[in-house]
Amino acid sequence: MTVLMGEVVGSRVKQGYHRLTSVIAARNGTTESTYIAEALIPLIAFGLPLSPVAAGPAAPLFNAPPVFTTDDGTGQIRNLSTALTNWEFLLYGLGAVLIAAIIAYPFAMNFAHRAATLVVRHVSHEAIIATFTGLVVVISVWEGGILGLAVTLTVGLVGGLLSRAFKIHAGVLFMGYYVAVLSVPAILAL
Repeated sequence: MTVLMGEVVGSRVKQGYHRLTSVIAARNGTTESTYIAEALIPLIAFGLPLSPVAAGPAAPLFNAPPVFTTDDGTGQIRNLSTALTNWEFLLYGLGAVLIAAIIAYPFAMNFAHRAATLVVRHVSHEAIIATFTGLVVVISVWEGGILGLAVTLTVGLVGGLLSRAFKIHAGVLFMGYYVAVLSVPAILAL
């Protein structure tokens, strides 16, 4: 859908630079709205994490004891879906859009280019990669010890193999990792 929306928008613009920026903007907008929808639709409609984003980064909205709980045994749900009405979801959602439009968008538009230029000119590519690698190692060891680090390395190596050898898109792998929180335990239970 992301590629399709980018191509639909880009096909209407003839000038090269404007076409490129239009395609990137359409793809980014489609991606961001999809992520938000994958968190909000399961939350509002069911109260259960039924999508990759809901099971991954949005999981605390569904199950964050002791405030939010989802009990599989009894089917008892106590999270944002039971705490807010549909009108409250709409009100808070529009409020978030307004805050983003007033604060985040102007800040990003005014300073993103300068910040990116500063990083590209003064920080080496290797240092950025090493920082992210170190962050992954620290979080893996913190969350799961040596076993967590081994699992992280295995997932990274298998993901790299799938991407290189079988040309599986990184977005597909990304969604697969998030849905693994739900699918792997279900497959192991069979």
